[in-house]
Amino acid sequence: MGTEELRAAVLQEATAEATALIEAATIQASQLVDSQRRQLEEHSNAQVAEHRAIQDREIATKTAALKIELRNAILKRKQELLEGLYQELEQKVRDDDVLYHAYLERAVKQIGQEMPVSIECRSQDEPIIRALLPKRGKWKGVRIDAMLADNNGGFIVHFAEAELDLTLSAASTALREVTLVEAAQVLFGDKR
Repeated sequence: MGTEELRAAVLQEATAEATALIEAATIQASQLVDSQRRQLEEHSNAQVAEHRAIQDREIATKTAALKIELRNAILKRKQELLEGLYQELEQKVRDDDVLYHAYLERAVKQIGQEMPVSIECRSQDEPIIRALLPKRGKWKGVRIDAMLADNNGGFIVHFAEAELDLTLSAASTALREVTLVEAAQVLFGDKR
């Protein structure tokens, strides 16, 4: 064999080896690229899932906060409506002469038998209260002080060691304590 043939054989063998190495390197590079692509896709999918989970939690938190805020606003509005109802009732009694006189009569009866030291009322109520008080014995000497604010009706009875608040606002508060749940059920169809 001549040099040319030897050279051609070596070249052919080297070319075959180089082609095999290139094919092996190409397969290895392709596998490496595929592996890295899968890893990147998995990492990307994990990040997307984590981001979605964070967004879902934020949305759930915001939704819960908005529901609480809405519920609080509804409760506040219900309380305002109920408060307005009792204030309206108080105003109606105060503005209706017949109702107000009946209220004062009932309040005087609530004083009981113990004689008060003084009675505090509005100036316009003084003659009515004086006329409603018992006309016997020591009751004639009960001091009536017209010191109560004009926007409040009724009166406050002062005894030696106690005080009895028979104002419209106190009666409204007492009525509210007794009827609030029932009024809420009637107005809103629910329990407060």
